[in-house]
Amino acid sequence: MVNHDDGALDLPPVDVLVATYESAATLRETLAAVRTHLPVHHLIVVDRFSRDGSPEIAREAGARVYNERTGLGRARNLALEAADTDPVLFVDSDVVISRPDFYARALEEYRRPRTVAVVGMSRGHRFRYGLPLGLTLVGRRWALEARIPDDAQGRETYYLQRAARLQRLRTRYVLEAMRHHGTYRSAAHWPEFQGAAIRRASGWNPRELAYAGLVVGLMHLNSRRVRNVAYSPIFYLKLLRGFLDPGRWSRLDRSAPPSLPGEGAAALRRRRPCASEQGHQEVVSQEAERPMRR
Repeated sequence: MVNHDDGALDLPPVDVLVATYESAATLRETLAAVRTHLPVHHLIVVDRFSRDGSPEIAREAGARVYNERTGLGRARNLALEAADTDPVLFVDSDVVISRPDFYARALEEYRRPRTVAVVGMSRGHRFRYGLPLGLTLVGRRWALEARIPDDAQGRETYYLQRAARLQRLRTRYVLEAMRHHGTYRSAAHWPEFQGAAIRRASGWNPRELAYAGLVVGLMHLNSRRVRNVAYSPIFYLKLLRGFLDPGRWSRLDRSAPPSLPGEGAAALRRRRPCASEQGHQEVVSQEAERPMRR
């Protein structure tokens, strides 16, 4: 059914973990690339009661589909609990693997001493930073032991980075690995939301604020656009506003996604969860029912 790269067949299978919410616009391309370039053991999708057909697209790709309504942290943890392999590969629902040998290179890097994760970088990006989960090979048990809070809505990777720093473990990188549509980055008040997420995760932490400033600068330098680089101080000031007032700026989460191309506010309102869904905290779809492992 799926044409795999020949080299992928000789590599150890890996569980691929994807979190989705109203992701239909990009998910089909994401999963097609996953099936093409990776020796998939289980494809595990954790969805937040999407109403745009995301679960159906995932099932068509052979995924085991789980549901949650707690937070992005719970989506990450539920996927880790459902997985078998160690390491596992996180792939965002708006990421498309474009480097055929990414997994082989990631495994080579992962096997180097004191390596905890390997990040696939966007095409054209040269500045490396952080431990994002857009396309990341990471130890399954180690990630569970890092204890991401279930109710984390953003900056859930702070807990992984903190564990890696305390244990003096390294994150490595594979260049030219993927295309990232960056769905949520176009949302209104995205910098403020990021600042609020940093504050909720780390508390009043000057180290994290300084690190956020570095990431903002490197992120915009990676774009290689003068306008984006010039915008960096403004972006950081908006992030700082969210950090100082997290109660106000924490409202952007996976229950209120940004508009997809061609959509307006009315379409988003039609997609909001119905009242009957609000009572569910976490539901596992029938085809995904099986014991969880820790």
